[in-house]
Amino acid sequence: LACRPMKNPLIVETRLSGGIVRLSYRLPVKPFLAVLARRLGAKDEGLTRKLELDLLGSAVWDKIDGQAAVGELIDWFGREYQVLPQEAEAAVTAFLRELGRRGLVALK
Repeated sequence: LACRPMKNPLIVETRLSGGIVRLSYRLPVKPFLAVLARRLGAKDEGLTRKLELDLLGSAVWDKIDGQAAVGELIDWFGREYQVLPQEAEAAVTAFLRELGRRGLVALK
């Protein structure tokens, strides 16, 4: 819980109405598949994915600054949304785990 999440600088954030955040990111392509795609005439742009966060996810995303520790994010989330500490920890850690799996955040 002392780790500090930081955003991938290659992510493109788009602010939508109502405080919603849409994240656009490129998927890494294995070299073999990239060569095959080029031979088949595909452009060398790679695959771009978009992830639209809900209000809670957008709020946590906005708090990720590379300075706040995971424990601080959990405490803030619990106070802000009036949830039990265990629920806040489960929600925030699951959210960060999913972002990390997609390569959108890293822990330092």
